[in-house]
Amino acid sequence: MNILGGVALIKIFFTLFALFALSRAVIRFYTKDLNLKELIFWSILWLGMIILVFIPGKTNFLAKILGMERGNDAMFFLGIVALFYASYRLYVKANEQEKEITRLVRALALKNVKRKSKIKYQKSK
Repeated sequence: MNILGGVALIKIFFTLFALFALSRAVIRFYTKDLNLKELIFWSILWLGMIILVFIPGKTNFLAKILGMERGNDAMFFLGIVALFYASYRLYVKANEQEKEITRLVRALALKNVKRKSKIKYQKSK
């Protein structure tokens, strides 16, 4: 279904979503949640996606390199690979944080035990 002079509705929705995601990245940069390199990465990613939505034939070149027939197939495949990689990175990050939390809790527990034993020792004198 084409509206607005031949622009498909999905293109409009995706463009609005990409602009929304880009605005979130800019806001996170100004609140110091993202550094400049991360902002540049997300800006290139979302702007590139908008460009690819309006010029879909450009993905056919990538498809040929990957040995696929259509550009949409290549983008879908690369998206799935990127999601698996992101899931892996999140798993690794969560595992590292869990180990760090365990280390901190153990250190605090040992510190409290030593402090309590000193207090008991001083009272018994």
